[in-house]
Amino acid sequence: MPAPATSDTHWDVIIIGGGPAGSTAATTLAQAGRRVLVLEKAKFPRFHIGESLLPYNRRIFDDLGVWEKIAAEGFTKKRAAQFVMGNGSRANRLDFSKGAFTKYPEAVQVERSRFDDILLHHSRENGAEVREESTVLEHRVEAGRVVIRYRAADGAEQEITAPYLIDASGLHNFTANREKLREYYPGHKKIAIFSHFSGIDMPTGEEEGDILIIRREKSWCWMIPLAPDKTSVGLVIDAADFKALGKKPQQVFDEAVADTPVIRKRFRNAEMKEELHVIVDFSYKNHTLVSPRVVRVGDSSGFIDPMFSSGVLLAMTSGQQGAQVIHEALETGNALTAGMKRYEKDNRKRIAIYWEFIENFYKNHFAQIFFQPYNRWGMVCSINAILAGCTSPPFAVRWRLRVFFLLAWLNKHVPVAKRIKIS
Repeated sequence: MPAPATSDTHWDVIIIGGGPAGSTAATTLAQAGRRVLVLEKAKFPRFHIGESLLPYNRRIFDDLGVWEKIAAEGFTKKRAAQFVMGNGSRANRLDFSKGAFTKYPEAVQVERSRFDDILLHHSRENGAEVREESTVLEHRVEAGRVVIRYRAADGAEQEITAPYLIDASGLHNFTANREKLREYYPGHKKIAIFSHFSGIDMPTGEEEGDILIIRREKSWCWMIPLAPDKTSVGLVIDAADFKALGKKPQQVFDEAVADTPVIRKRFRNAEMKEELHVIVDFSYKNHTLVSPRVVRVGDSSGFIDPMFSSGVLLAMTSGQQGAQVIHEALETGNALTAGMKRYEKDNRKRIAIYWEFIENFYKNHFAQIFFQPYNRWGMVCSINAILAGCTSPPFAVRWRLRVFFLLAWLNKHVPVAKRIKIS
C-alpha cells in the first residue's frame, strides 16, 4: 500500500499537463478521493489546435459532471461532418442524428482556449491541486515512488513525489522522449498550417455548424466554424511535399487556398484574425504507453492526423481509463499492473480504429467509394458511428466496417465503384 499523502511534496498521483487528457484524469481521480497534483507548463487560457469535438465526447462530459458548464458556454453545435472534394465535384455529409448505430446525435465546435480552461477549472473544483506555469524538468522512478523536479511559476525549483505519474504532456511527450520511445508512422510525416479567420462563407441553415474536410490531391484542409464570424482553417500537407515547394508556410497556405476551388470560393471575404501556426511531424506513436509507475495518456500516448477530429475524444478517453487503472493500482502499490497493461491494449485499439480511416483516406481507391456513399447493409451507418466517436463498436458495426474496407481494397483491382476524378 502507498504511504498516505500528508504533505505538499507527496501526492497520490502527479499529472504532467492540464489539457483535456490531464484534466480528465485529474477530475476522475479527485472524484475517487485521491490526492492529485497537476503541473501545467502554460498559463490558461491558451491557444491550442483541435477545436472540433465528436458526439461521443458527451459520455465523458457526463461522467465528469462538466457538461452543464460546457453547454452554458454557448459553443457552436456540430450536427454533421462534410467531406468535400477540392474541385467541388463530390461531397459526403455524415449527419450524426441519422446514423442507425450512433447513440449521440451532435457535438460542439469549441475554442480550445475556453474549453480547456473549463475542464481545468472543473478539476480544481473537484479537489485536484493545479499549478500552472510549472515546467517539469526531470522525472525518475525509484523503489515505490516517482520523483519529479519542476520549476514553479516564481522560478524556484521544487521536488515532489507520488506512487504514480500520469504523463499528459501532449506533443512534448515528456517521459516517452526521455525513454526514447517515440516512433513516427512511416510515410506520414505531416505539417499542419492553420489560423483563425473572419469572413469565411460557411454552410447555413440545417448545415450550420458543420465541419468541412476538403480533400486535395496530396493534402487536405479543415474548416471549423467556431462562432458566426470566426472559423478555424488549416492545411495538412506531407512534410516532403512542403520541403520540395521551398516556400514559407504563409505562401504554401495561400497557394493552397487559391488552387482549391471549394476553398477559394469560401475565402473571398476572408481575413486572418491572428498569426499563422505551424506544427511539424505530428503523427507518431510510442513504443509503450505504460512503464513502471508511469501511464501516458492523450497525445503522450500517440498523436495521429486530425482528419476525423478524434483528438480530444481519444485524449479524454485515455485520460479517464488511465486514471481508473491508477486508482486501482493505488490499492496494491504494484509498479506495473494488469490494469495498466489492459489500458495500453485498449488505447491502441481506439487509435487503430481512426488510423485505418486516415491511412486509407489518402488513397484513391478508398476515396472512390467514400465519396460515393452507398448504405447497403448499413455500411454508411457503421462509418457514421465510428466518425461520431464510437471507439468500442458493437459487432453490428465491426462486421459492416470490414465489408466496407474489403470493398475499398477490391476497388483498387476491379471497379467496385464508378470511376470518378479525385482531387
